[in-house]
Amino acid sequence: AMGADMFATDLSPLQAVGPLFSGRGCADCHNNPIPGGMGAGPDTFVTRVGRITGGTFDPLIGEGGPVARAHSISSLGFFCGLSTGVPPLANVTSLRSAMTLRGTALIDFVQNRDILAAQAAEPAEVRGKLNLLADGRPGRFGWKAQFTTLVEFMGDAFTHEMGVTNPLVPNDEEDGCGASFLKPEIDAVPVEAVTAFMGSLDPAVPDATCLAAAGASTFTSLGCASCHTPSFPGPTRTINLYSDLLVHDMGPALNDQFTAGSATGSEWRTAPLWRLADRVHFLHDGRAATVTDAIAAHGGQGAAAAAAFGALDAPTQQALLDFLG
Repeated sequence: AMGADMFATDLSPLQAVGPLFSGRGCADCHNNPIPGGMGAGPDTFVTRVGRITGGTFDPLIGEGGPVARAHSISSLGFFCGLSTGVPPLANVTSLRSAMTLRGTALIDFVQNRDILAAQAAEPAEVRGKLNLLADGRPGRFGWKAQFTTLVEFMGDAFTHEMGVTNPLVPNDEEDGCGASFLKPEIDAVPVEAVTAFMGSLDPAVPDATCLAAAGASTFTSLGCASCHTPSFPGPTRTINLYSDLLVHDMGPALNDQFTAGSATGSEWRTAPLWRLADRVHFLHDGRAATVTDAIAAHGGQGAAAAAAFGALDAPTQQALLDFLG
């Protein structure tokens, strides 16, 4: 209950938000169709920023990055002369959609050994890789699997999306306007509480009729299930994730030039497909308005499955889309 309240509350500057921020609360972006869902409107996207020099990517930490924040506490009646938007040192940007958080907490319970087993079972030509972070741990949360645990994912969002520094990410992107007055501005309790709330956002579980549908067998025969691993064992339930939690090369059209851990610009985490029917746009930047558009955008290691989908007759395509929905 504490976490649900924190998730839904728009914080004020007196509650440590800012001085620059994308949203004042989690539900500003994760709100469709319920708190904890995906972002639906244009204000729910964030722009990641960086600088590429000599082929090396720099997320501009401490120099206005890694996120361009759209709002300032000056809009809330507090004096602040800091500039919003893309910092002047950035020469590359990447739009990111606020993904649905429904079911995300279950990913913490997937065991590394099961991820490695799924990886080993994938055909060599589409086999994904772990995104190994600087400390050697594999990532599994975020568009590029750049966070290892849910609480780290949340700690990063508190600081970089709301400007609320915390023990996991204690330094703000900005100096001035009170940004560095306290380090951190909140303790671990709000971050842990919101993480606990997210544990209540369970996704729908596919029933036997769904799993026996014609579209389910097409999903497997096309090769979709090679990367969108249908399920992993959990401690008390099957986790119907439809992702292998690995990153795959999705081709030049989806290359945003941003690196994260060991993931390159064209490598993205296999998107979990649960709650797909709730989503109003698809892919990391929302460029796809429909599931069909998202499939067609698969390049690189996803190109063969996308081509196989495009070659299906209309009724078989629709059966697969019905299954995904």
